[in-house]
Amino acid sequence: MKTHFVRARTYRALCLGGSALAAVIALGASPALAADAAAAASSEAGPVKIDPENPDFGRRVSELVVIGEGTNGGQATAPAKANLQETEPQTIIDRKAIDQFIPATADYTQIVNLSPSVSGTSTNGPGLGESKTVLRGFQDGQYNVTYDGIPWGDANGPTHHSTSFFPSSTIGAVIVDRGPGSAGQMGVANFGGSINLFSPEVSHDMGGSELLTYGSWNTGMSVTKLNTGDIDKLNGARFLFNFQDLQTDGALSHNDAKAYNELIRGVIPIAGTWNLTVLATWNQTRIHTNDNAGATLAQVALYGKNFALDTNPANPTYYGYNFVTKHTWFDYAKLNGDITPTSHVDNTVYGYYYKNDTESSLDPTLSLTDIATHNGLAVTLTPGGKAVANGDVPGYTKLNVYKIYGDILHFDQELPYGVTVKSGIWLETADTGPRARYDYDSTLSFGKDVKVVDYRQKVLPGVPQYLEYNQQSGWHQYEPFVDIEWKVNDQLTLTPGIKYVNENIHVDADVNQKSRQPFHDSHDFTQTLYFFTGNYKIQENWSAYAQYATGFLVPDISVTQVVTPNLSSLQPQKSTNYQLGTVYHGDRITLDADVYYIDFKNKLQTVSVTDPIAGLETVNFNLGGAIYKGVEGVVTFRAADHIFVFANGSINSAKAQGANTNIDGVPVTIVGGKQIASAPKSTAAIGAYYQDASWIASIIDKYTGVQWGAEGEPAAYKIPGYNSTDLTIVYRWDRYRLEGAVYNLFDSEKVTSIKPGKTVPYDQYYFQPERNYQLSLKVNF
Repeated sequence: MKTHFVRARTYRALCLGGSALAAVIALGASPALAADAAAAASSEAGPVKIDPENPDFGRRVSELVVIGEGTNGGQATAPAKANLQETEPQTIIDRKAIDQFIPATADYTQIVNLSPSVSGTSTNGPGLGESKTVLRGFQDGQYNVTYDGIPWGDANGPTHHSTSFFPSSTIGAVIVDRGPGSAGQMGVANFGGSINLFSPEVSHDMGGSELLTYGSWNTGMSVTKLNTGDIDKLNGARFLFNFQDLQTDGALSHNDAKAYNELIRGVIPIAGTWNLTVLATWNQTRIHTNDNAGATLAQVALYGKNFALDTNPANPTYYGYNFVTKHTWFDYAKLNGDITPTSHVDNTVYGYYYKNDTESSLDPTLSLTDIATHNGLAVTLTPGGKAVANGDVPGYTKLNVYKIYGDILHFDQELPYGVTVKSGIWLETADTGPRARYDYDSTLSFGKDVKVVDYRQKVLPGVPQYLEYNQQSGWHQYEPFVDIEWKVNDQLTLTPGIKYVNENIHVDADVNQKSRQPFHDSHDFTQTLYFFTGNYKIQENWSAYAQYATGFLVPDISVTQVVTPNLSSLQPQKSTNYQLGTVYHGDRITLDADVYYIDFKNKLQTVSVTDPIAGLETVNFNLGGAIYKGVEGVVTFRAADHIFVFANGSINSAKAQGANTNIDGVPVTIVGGKQIASAPKSTAAIGAYYQDASWIASIIDKYTGVQWGAEGEPAAYKIPGYNSTDLTIVYRWDRYRLEGAVYNLFDSEKVTSIKPGKTVPYDQYYFQPERNYQLSLKVNF
């Protein structure tokens, strides 16, 4: 076979079975590699063709090539797969696993829950409301999320809106990297790891499918996929069209939602090994929800764990006062091909857009009109605790718009003696604005285009009392990198790498958030990052790996939202990562296990101090750090010809280090040795899978361990572990696929997180959604 090289981590070999079968995932691989892949598959595992069970996804050819599909040890059937050539802990979740184990309505946060050390729950139902993922104790914004190799996230901080860009139908596979990866791994949060999403396959054959889903809470969804197949008049170009339409009443009271997504992806051969890949997706969501949703214990006691909004216009929880509309798009064009037989170039130009229009009551925790009546109290309670002049419900409008553009260039050069140099640069610019919030009277403004303003803020010269903030912000960054992959011999591969990060963040605000003072400033954050990984093949079906890597996270613009911000005094948060692991693929069993240790420095803390001039203000500063360490493992066992059992789990320690400092004469102490808030101490999953010619059945239980809702492990905020069991049964015949599923089979409605409020009565609680069902019918054509 002709030798080709593939980019580290993104162009990763996947051995999905015993030594006789191999698999390769290669993002951006050339058609020549695809041809070689097809030849290898033909000789070892039969010809590469569209999977008859999932003909609308198939196997990635020019961008995601899968060769073979070994069943030894159940590796191909398991929901979470491992790679014999990996250089850091990694979980591969293919489309077959997504279809079987994940609700059809889900987003990526439910998909990645199949991985160890990952947790998160959607309180409004799977994919029916935004949810956040925790990875090894790192919160959303402390790890990267990519789509076809492109990092994406908010422009005011690298956090993510799970329902705003990529619903499950636009995801063909997911790779969860638990570590910073190589120098060529893109993302501004090169810190806790990466969740890498891949778009669906574009088939060479004309056809498509229609999926109809109906489930609990009056949830309905349709997904239409159309593949043009190879178009001879366009040199074999092929396109995929994906249309998704979803609506639901939601698991939470009056949290009804509608969502629409349209995607087109095309693979266009140009000449020789050169291809152009284009993708465009458009998404719109609208949901009734408060901007600061969450139920107090008093509300739960009266209305139940699913309380969110009601139908009483006297309350700030009135559904008519609370709704969010989001509009996004995400586009890219990638050109890739071979310059010479030993050199390959890959360049991706991309852009994405986000617009959030929110109308929300100010505070949903004090909708206590019914509570007062229930307790027989002769008391007049103020809705939201902050009334406007006439006692109406106070609210606000919020607008957040950002546009991000970038370019990612990879150049790979194969050299003698088993050396491949993988270099490139990432350029990106972000522009946020307008970003503004205005106070208004929800009661008097209901149903009106022109809002009645609420003069609630203190009087400041030149600042309208109803204006909370009005700002522009963004960044400019560049990251050149080099990885040197050295295949020392048939067993040992070493990959040292280096990357330089230069990011300039800027804020231009006439009325800055929180302080309501003008602020205009920018600052350059720079860092050189170092990487070293090794993979040693002990046997053909058994490998070990080690990783040393540094990570870097730039402060987001929230650090400027104080009375006297000072960008130059802040240091980026840094990490040093050490990991060891092993992967084994046997005849009846496959397993992988790892240990990790992460030293996290310059942890940003927020405290309130009294400044001699400004008075009481919130200050962000670097103090102490944290140590993340743990053990992770995944195992799959082939119990019989059609039956597989599997399990994964982790023990995760994420503890803050103690520190003392003095800020403006005020002593500040951080108590060390305590688990960081919202960081579970363990995760686990166990399940079984049966498959024959017509039937597929699976059951899986996911457990999330003990965590705390506030820093310092306070007893009142301890959240016991919780689990959810999902049962799925599929029947297939001819061109049809009928699926019935029960999620949260045993109806667990335990607390999943707590958001501390002003005082304990205003703490907000979040619960698992009740037992729910989905029924789906899919027809292929």
